[in-house]
Amino acid sequence: MVPVLTIGSLKASGATTLAMTLAAVVCGADIPVTLIDAARDPDAADWAEKRQLSARLRIVRACDPIEIERLVRGARRRGEAAIVDAGTDPETLLSSSRLADQTLIPVRFSPLSAFAAVATDRLLAADETNGRPGRTRAFVASAVTPIPSRVARAVEDLILASPTPRLPVGLSLRAAFEAPFLNGGSLFTLGDDEAPGLDRARAEAAMLAYEVGLLGPKKVNLNPVSEPARPLRRPLAA
Repeated sequence: MVPVLTIGSLKASGATTLAMTLAAVVCGADIPVTLIDAARDPDAADWAEKRQLSARLRIVRACDPIEIERLVRGARRRGEAAIVDAGTDPETLLSSSRLADQTLIPVRFSPLSAFAAVATDRLLAADETNGRPGRTRAFVASAVTPIPSRVARAVEDLILASPTPRLPVGLSLRAAFEAPFLNGGSLFTLGDDEAPGLDRARAEAAMLAYEVGLLGPKKVNLNPVSEPARPLRRPLAA
């Protein structure tokens, strides 16, 4: 069964970039996917207006919890993947997480983002007895940086102090992941002149999609004692 993912944090930390990127990978693999834009700013919905997207990708703007639930249940019935960009609103994060198989909490390269990610994790932990049985959550780096610094170590330490695991794969700080916001399209339809570093960005996006089970059996063990995650301050391998 293709999973339902919710992505969000109490502070804007790249949730929409993650949602759009994963949706593009899924439909690029000929898997139908519904992307539900439930964030405060309709960035994903605006993205859909810029350039024609794959017929296998449906983007729906919905902020009402009842409507989000209807869309998720419809996607499950049709055997589609569903990704909810829950944004930063606490109630939307909670209600969407209850519907999901996995909740991804994005972390950018800043202490404020890390503090918000930990706060989001605590919010969801307090609600984990509600919603879909067996649902999991994990931190995911939405902008891995190659810069070794005190800030990078501080961000990493904040996340690693939580018992909630962090995925060993994330997205690097690459212009290619931001290009669809400007040009429309996706990593798999843009050209090199529109999005530099496409090959590496596509590889990273596919690795992350496999890691969360969107392209096949889930590889990651969402258990706190799993293999140590890749540091936030180091780039992913090519």
